[in-house]
Amino acid sequence: MMNRVLQNHKTKMMNRVLQNQKMKGCCTIFLNQRLESACRLAPLFGRRHHYASTSSAWQNSNDVHQSQWKNRGQQPRKQTIDKISSSKKKSKEATPKQRQHQQHVTYTKPKSQQFQAPFSVFISCLPGLEPLLLKEVEYLHSYWSSNNDHTASKLGKGRPYILRGGVKLTVPSLHHLYILHLYVGTASHIYLRLNDDNVDSLPPLFRARGFPELQRKVKDLIISQRWDEWLTGHNGGKEKSLVNVQVHVTTSKSKLMHTKAIEERVKQTIGELIPNIASDSNESDEATTKTVRLMTRIDRDVVQLSLDTSLTPLHRRGYRLKPHRAPLREDLAYALLMSGGLMPCWDSQILINSDESFVADLPLPSSRGTNRVLFDPFCGSGTIAIEGASLQLGLPPGRFHPPPMEGTSFCNPALWEEMKSKAMMSVSRAKQDDDPVCVAAGDIDPKALDAAKANAKRAGVDDCIDFIKGSFVSHPLLKQQSKDGKKTNVLDDATQQSLLVVANPPYGKRLSPDETKSTIYRKLANALLSSSSSRSIDCAIVGKDLRIMREAGMPLDVAFSTKHGGLNVVAMAGSLTKPKD
Repeated sequence: MMNRVLQNHKTKMMNRVLQNQKMKGCCTIFLNQRLESACRLAPLFGRRHHYASTSSAWQNSNDVHQSQWKNRGQQPRKQTIDKISSSKKKSKEATPKQRQHQQHVTYTKPKSQQFQAPFSVFISCLPGLEPLLLKEVEYLHSYWSSNNDHTASKLGKGRPYILRGGVKLTVPSLHHLYILHLYVGTASHIYLRLNDDNVDSLPPLFRARGFPELQRKVKDLIISQRWDEWLTGHNGGKEKSLVNVQVHVTTSKSKLMHTKAIEERVKQTIGELIPNIASDSNESDEATTKTVRLMTRIDRDVVQLSLDTSLTPLHRRGYRLKPHRAPLREDLAYALLMSGGLMPCWDSQILINSDESFVADLPLPSSRGTNRVLFDPFCGSGTIAIEGASLQLGLPPGRFHPPPMEGTSFCNPALWEEMKSKAMMSVSRAKQDDDPVCVAAGDIDPKALDAAKANAKRAGVDDCIDFIKGSFVSHPLLKQQSKDGKKTNVLDDATQQSLLVVANPPYGKRLSPDETKSTIYRKLANALLSSSSSRSIDCAIVGKDLRIMREAGMPLDVAFSTKHGGLNVVAMAGSLTKPKD
């Protein structure tokens, strides 16, 4: 009995040993195969001796399995290496965008030249508003290039074109840059490029993959453009005072990624070369010290510097000091009015530039043509109504802004005030015209109407807007009267002017508990479609839910989509006609 137990135990032990040896043999074969492959690829990675020594050690310790992998058919080594090298070359081929950026590899120190016209300008806007911004800029640009030969020669090939987030163009002088500041309504910021590859009068773009390289090349740019001559801290003139420099940095797909560190290096370089730069240790009055903002953009290691010509965003007009809940941005309201067909009518007048030897024909707005009755059924703070009245009167959107480029020698307050006074003269002529501007606005909230009236008074258009408290369903412009032919809508007998309805219906938290988005859009559609058929009605609305807006039944097309207050919004515009029975 004991012998049988010992025999069984011995058999189990032998089987276990054989199984372990079998597994060990399989593992050894697998490892030898991997090491052989590593030896073939070692010259590509500079690790040949390491893998070869490791492989020989394994071969000496496993003589039993040496013949198993030696006798296998091996692929020629040169063929394998050529195949792998060709595949790597294919994978490393540069894309067209990468090839475009690789053109800046060679760096040449920029020549010393004064920062002067023509200037490269980038006008930024909300994403999605680029076509409307381009329409505004192209109209101005057409006057500059056609009405004066000297201006056209300075423009060259710098026609406006769309880039992501805005429009880029070349302006022949600073006076034309002032025109953009005063009259463009859909813009957010205007940046003056300090280096650009497409303008001969500016230094080219440069690459920077480290902080020492960045500081060295920024220093070359400052010296070549003589920043100390125009970064004076004074509005015009050659007097110098302390100036506070703000540096805003954006990076994308670059070696330099730490925006705070880039900002510190750029400010440090500017402070070393320009003595009147205010720092933390300078004792200066913040109320009197001018502030200049520089934009540093690094994309794929290519650096571009720009001067922000206005610290205050251009969409902040300056009249809306008493906003109501969830107010609409002024530039978005301006774009919505343009989508509805309300365009400013420009009149070419002569503006004499005191700093130039020629006279440039620059367009100034005036109210020419037939005005349209504008109606905003959900006025809120009155942004749409105020922008619409200002647009028809010819009031420039930037009339409340300070002069551009404060803190530099390019700032000319006298020219800025002269341009605004000329614009106000055209407005006074428009108010005396036989074709008055008529804007109607309504809201159910009395606090919203009070805020809208105060804002309209500050904007100077309170005498052109009729504010009525109540629902849009009962508004005189849309309310149907008796059908005996004697009574019609209130404004039907006023030269049969067409009606433009531009609205920002409430959504989200602004809705009352018993209302839904679909209910409001459906009510608005029914009120507009059931209005008098004797008047043509155009409509432009902005909302959050495209599906609900389409289900309301209004035959509108998508005009643009953008972001507002962190939400994705879409604007729809078109002409409404009463459906036939």
